[in-house]
Amino acid sequence: MSKITVVSQGAYVMKHNSTILTTLSICLVMLLAGASSAQQQNAQPLSLEECILVALHNNPEIISSQQDIISARAGLTRARSSYYPQLSLNASEGITSSRTGASLGAGNSGSDWRDELDLRLSMTLWRSGRSDNVAENRLGLRTAELSHLNMMQVLAEQVATDYYAVLASQELVAVAEAGVESAQQHLQDVKTRIRLGAAAEVDIFAVEDDLARAQLDLIDARSGVRLALARLKFTMGVPYTTDLHIAPVPLGMEEALPSLPDAVNSATEKRPDVLASRITIRAREYALAQAKMRRGPILELGGQYDQSYTDWDANDDSWNVLATASWPLFDGQATKADETSARAGVRRSEADQQRLLNQVALEVENALVEIDRTSERMKAAEKSVAAAQAHLRGAEAKYRQGVGILLEVTDARAALTSAAANQVRARFDYQVALVALQRATGMLSLPAQPPRQSND
Repeated sequence: MSKITVVSQGAYVMKHNSTILTTLSICLVMLLAGASSAQQQNAQPLSLEECILVALHNNPEIISSQQDIISARAGLTRARSSYYPQLSLNASEGITSSRTGASLGAGNSGSDWRDELDLRLSMTLWRSGRSDNVAENRLGLRTAELSHLNMMQVLAEQVATDYYAVLASQELVAVAEAGVESAQQHLQDVKTRIRLGAAAEVDIFAVEDDLARAQLDLIDARSGVRLALARLKFTMGVPYTTDLHIAPVPLGMEEALPSLPDAVNSATEKRPDVLASRITIRAREYALAQAKMRRGPILELGGQYDQSYTDWDANDDSWNVLATASWPLFDGQATKADETSARAGVRRSEADQQRLLNQVALEVENALVEIDRTSERMKAAEKSVAAAQAHLRGAEAKYRQGVGILLEVTDARAALTSAAANQVRARFDYQVALVALQRATGMLSLPAQPPRQSND
């Protein structure tokens, strides 16, 4: 499969490992801290790479996904903590009372002021299931990182889609403006012919109606630009008041497409969500292993050292090194329920993975079909525009020579505008389809350079 590039420069294929993912996240925070404010202060056109980077920095879904990584990393730290010595300090101060004697009516009672301090050092040398718990949390962190990467790729695809939608809507405005200009020219020609007596006055209504329809097309096209920009700003996570301008990009040429089996294989090997599903199954298997261990015996080897201080005077210290074994003889079937739940978690994750693989195959095939469709539409649209241009020239020439009717001219003008608009949509739909295929096969590139900063 030849590489389909979302951006023209400064892009690379994201490798699926935690080191690169973490590095990218740190670089984004450091390099893009002033991107949003600089964008608002300078209404300079943003490239596709810059729009993607701003979105990766500002989009709330990305920020939420980053918190999942932080939480998973904290869970791994918590699981590893049992491998290290534990040192605790307990202090108490207050009044205690006591009564001595054989009965409530005899003996002495009183109260004492007590100051106590206890320093305890302990370490678990070995415990059943501890390594499995750490392994489960390590896989949980990896899953969170891959899910974050998948979220970044999905967002990059959406930004590219919205970006191309803005460019397409801007070109549609130009098409509509050309249609208005052509209709206005026809109106002037008819007025001239009426003045010269070469046309009936009733012809003025036909060209005025055609001009009105062309102006309606222009109104719709301009509204489309506003809506496309609003959608892009929403996806980028910037305020709706941002004065956003985007730079045009050269559209890529038609690509040599992979076969469906090759594309699906690429997706199953490289897509972050597929990799995350496999790791999730492994994590659930570790959870099941821990649930089985809790049947017993639960073995533990550890040591403890205590140094107590009463009234701030040191007492005799104590220490122990103990090996313990325990069995849950009766726990109301809690242990069995935990194992059943863990086994169900494994099976659910396996079913989720199969559903995802089916979805991936469908997405890949849809992307390939869409590329074929839009490619054919581009070719057909090009021929349609050429035919519409020739038809309009012929209708205008016949009308000027007095052997054609005005309705043929206005219909040809409307047909040319429609054909040109279809050509614009086909060209940008093809670019969107390329991005969709790239994301579906796990080959979507993320820009590595920060947005352009102002020199002011």
